[in-house]
Amino acid sequence: MLVTGAAGRIGANLTRALVRRGHRVRALVLPNDPRTALIAGANVEVIEGRLEDRAVVEHAATDVDAVYHLGAALTSRGNTDEEFFEYNLRGTFNLLMAVRQHAPSCQRVAYASSDAVYWSGGTAPACFLPVEESHPRLPGTVYGASKLGGEELCLTFWRGFGVPATILPFGATADATEILDPSSAFGPFLYLRSAIRALTPGREAGVVRLARDDPRGPSEDQLQALATLQALDDGSQKLLLQQDLEGRPVVRQLGDARDVAEGILAVLERPAAVGEAFNIGAPAPFSADEIVHYVANKTGLPVVSARLATARSS
Repeated sequence: MLVTGAAGRIGANLTRALVRRGHRVRALVLPNDPRTALIAGANVEVIEGRLEDRAVVEHAATDVDAVYHLGAALTSRGNTDEEFFEYNLRGTFNLLMAVRQHAPSCQRVAYASSDAVYWSGGTAPACFLPVEESHPRLPGTVYGASKLGGEELCLTFWRGFGVPATILPFGATADATEILDPSSAFGPFLYLRSAIRALTPGREAGVVRLARDDPRGPSEDQLQALATLQALDDGSQKLLLQQDLEGRPVVRQLGDARDVAEGILAVLERPAAVGEAFNIGAPAPFSADEIVHYVANKTGLPVVSARLATARSS
């Protein structure tokens, strides 16, 4: 079985789960990725390379029985719009072509999409809640559009060439350790100084943004939120309880990477999943108030609250 993005937060958990079930895994990882050590071991063949490299992808996909396509450029990794296009669209096209031409016995291609395909951006609300698979796909970011394009490529290769694809839009997903790490992709939602860094104008490498970059510069809401947070900063680490302007805590829905990996595994076992989409994420939303005070109890860090125009309570 081929797992792309096999060293990522979900990919590593999926790779280990497949090995526990007795499968041999071909793991496509980025060159020199330090997380590759997490999946090294028996029954794992590691291939270093990039999805944009057709030769690498063809080698990785040759004669595989199933593909779990998790490799992608992510907003949480600070990728650019150009990278979203190259990695997510061209990379997915390369993989589907490789499966079509070099994996005649492939039983399933599970494509990791994103809930960004449903979200039109900014503070726009969902068309209805809960967001089910029938929700209109209305991406408002290049990232969301790239994932939607990948979905359409998968379904086209299924209809046109018999490549048995299943679409899996993921909600926000974290390793448990990331919640305790201010420098992680989830740091800006929980830690004051991480949030300040994420709202500061400019493109610092590896910094997750709390609002979309705009070529016209930061919005008035961003600048006000930044000033509010800076006024709370005394140089020490603090947990941040983000609220909207009416004092309602931010609401998030965050899945555990181990649970998401188990959900992905179920796709291979159900032939009726071919050609369908299944959202995979946390079972229920939670408020920032809940998670911030939980982490405070574990870490002993102080908590500060801030009402921000950039915060969403629903």
